[in-house]
Amino acid sequence: MKKPAHCLKSSVIVGLILVLGLYFQAEAHAGGELPLLGENSAINIEQEKRIGHTFYRRLLAQGVVETNPILHSYLNELGARLLSNLDLRLRDYHFFIVKDLSVNAFAVPGGYIGVNVGLILRAQNQDQLASVLAHEISHVRLMHGLQLMEKAGGVGNTSIITMLAGILLSGISPELGSAVLFGGVASGEQAMINYTREFEYEADRLGIELLQGGNFDPQGMVDFFRMMERISGNSEFQSIEYLRTHPVNDNRISEVENRIRSMTVARSGPDYFQMFRDYLFYLSLDRMDYTGSEFRKALAKSKMGEFEQANLSLEKLYQQDSENVWYGYVYAENLENLNQLDEARQVYRKLLEIFPDEFALSLRFIRLLKSAGDFDSALVIARRLEKRFPGEKRVYKELSEIYNKLEQPIYRMMAEAEYHRLSGNYQLAINLYDTVIGSPQTNDATESRAMAKRAEISR
Repeated sequence: MKKPAHCLKSSVIVGLILVLGLYFQAEAHAGGELPLLGENSAINIEQEKRIGHTFYRRLLAQGVVETNPILHSYLNELGARLLSNLDLRLRDYHFFIVKDLSVNAFAVPGGYIGVNVGLILRAQNQDQLASVLAHEISHVRLMHGLQLMEKAGGVGNTSIITMLAGILLSGISPELGSAVLFGGVASGEQAMINYTREFEYEADRLGIELLQGGNFDPQGMVDFFRMMERISGNSEFQSIEYLRTHPVNDNRISEVENRIRSMTVARSGPDYFQMFRDYLFYLSLDRMDYTGSEFRKALAKSKMGEFEQANLSLEKLYQQDSENVWYGYVYAENLENLNQLDEARQVYRKLLEIFPDEFALSLRFIRLLKSAGDFDSALVIARRLEKRFPGEKRVYKELSEIYNKLEQPIYRMMAEAEYHRLSGNYQLAINLYDTVIGSPQTNDATESRAMAKRAEISR
């Protein structure tokens, strides 16, 4: 298994630490208090969100986040199900895939939860993957990051940077990551181990509730723990990062088993986990074996450039189940590879009649329409996505390009400004909003919207 080209490197970590350090210095010079983490009235949630957003933006900039829209949609749909019954939710949680084949998952301030490719490829079903997400949500909700920092003697710049550096370094060197994380946050290694074990039990308890509320089988948590325990004794997997920050033992597994013994599970909707994982294999590895399901075999053929052979399998699968978003998405993608663009458009249109708000399908269809010069049709779908996903910057990138082709400069600048705002490039966004506000071509409604957006940034 070849490691993806964009795996985390030590230079990435140094860059992230420096950027976060500069961020905190800027906050201090601006007269703001040091950011606190947690979920109560005494804590500045907005500052916590900015920490997480800064961290996530740097990961994106370094190319270590898997941004494929259908993979992103699936992971965040799982997360949304888990969050559906979470009370007092003050954060917008964000779930993302890290291009690293090590087995790991982590949560950072602001509700940013990363799962490595390696962990997803180890999971056997959606319940196991959901159990990992539920556990990480629980760490954020239960303020464990804050409590670790308080145990270290208070919340400050160094503590936060050390925590984030430790998380990332564990993906490169488990020994170095653990040393930075535990050594920088608390004195007394045994005390910290006991402290984190207590957190693990607490996160398991809330995680079980989230799993049941999201109609997942909590047995997935037990099965995932058992798998981690089993492979930890294998010499091939002696350095499992997930186990260093999430220690598993028989007592912990037994407690989870006791809690779920009398639980019932109410399943909801189709389970696309295997297709999600197969597609992740397809994107992450240089080659795939021609084994497994027909869907997986078709992906393997496409991976090797055998598009005609892949098309035979994918067309058959799609005809058998035309409401399966994975069959339709990959079939249309393969038709594009064969330059059968009219046929691909028909597949996208039919799927969007069934799933009008499906982000990945809509985004692919927009790009196909743009390549065909049909910018008016692309605009209709992009505007629909804007209403459904107002915080998704990729939508505004598409809108900016479409408005540019349609020679609508005011709307282009508005879309471009929103793209930069969501990317954290606030000054660029302000400059564009100012241009819109000062233009004689701007109507009253657009001027009012631009002024409101600018004021939102300046708060």
